[in-house]
Amino acid sequence: MFRWFLHRSVWLLAAAATLAGPSCRRVPDPPSPDDTGIFAACVTPGTSSSLDIVSFNVEGFPKAGYTSVTALSALIKTISPDIVALQEVASQADFNRLVKLMPGWTGVFYPVSNDEWNLAYLVKESEVEILPGTAVTLFEDDSRAFPRPPFEIKVKHRGSGKEILLINLHLKCCGGAENESSRRSASQQLKDYLDAEHPDEAVVMLGDYNDEISSSYAEENPFINFIQDASGYRFADMEIAKGSQLWWSYPSWPSHLDHILVTDELFPAIDTTVVLKVSPCYPEYNEVLSDHRPVEIKIRPEGISR
Repeated sequence: MFRWFLHRSVWLLAAAATLAGPSCRRVPDPPSPDDTGIFAACVTPGTSSSLDIVSFNVEGFPKAGYTSVTALSALIKTISPDIVALQEVASQADFNRLVKLMPGWTGVFYPVSNDEWNLAYLVKESEVEILPGTAVTLFEDDSRAFPRPPFEIKVKHRGSGKEILLINLHLKCCGGAENESSRRSASQQLKDYLDAEHPDEAVVMLGDYNDEISSSYAEENPFINFIQDASGYRFADMEIAKGSQLWWSYPSWPSHLDHILVTDELFPAIDTTVVLKVSPCYPEYNEVLSDHRPVEIKIRPEGISR
């Protein structure tokens, strides 16, 4: 009897372990930082004829340790943009590791008080020069509207000599009147700043805006001030925002939160703007890289009016 009971107990434990299998699932090996084949079927690489700029919220990078570092390196090398604006870089040390895996690229990072919400840039040195002394943070004295101060740099495209001012954003998240008021205040201050300080410059303001842009009603859209000034500003991703949710930047809670705003000096230069859906090529995407998707704009440098 005891032998039968022991045998049955062992069988039940084995069955329970089998049913609990997913918790013991093998963690995938880190991809090679140079393995552009992983993502190749899901992106169209940049070319030398366009200036390619990507915005990417990397969700507490590196969310899966060194695997995230190598996977992000491989993804960026596959996309082959000229500039990448990153949000939610949690570790400066791991950002530096990423830059070391990417010969020919330089990184610009600034830490804010919350270690999980840093902003950074990656720039391909053969195509783009960061102009000295232009890396600054904005509105540091207004933590309500800007819990993460916008990060501004100015770059020069080496091939054309054209200069672009970049502003990397990560605005206040979530619903509720107070959070929406924060984003509305941020939008007004940013427009006042651009109108006053950079009225005739080519500007790309990109990042995680944490809100929709598709509504034409002021009470629903904190960025309506930019949209109403259609002669001066344009959301390059507006068609995406108004289109199918299959191509929105935040699929976990279907919404399009990551945007690229440009000034009129860039209107003639816009080629295409796309959301990069790369998870079909990399099943571990959400676990390793992000809950957001990258957003990319391709600009024809010869079309920049200044």
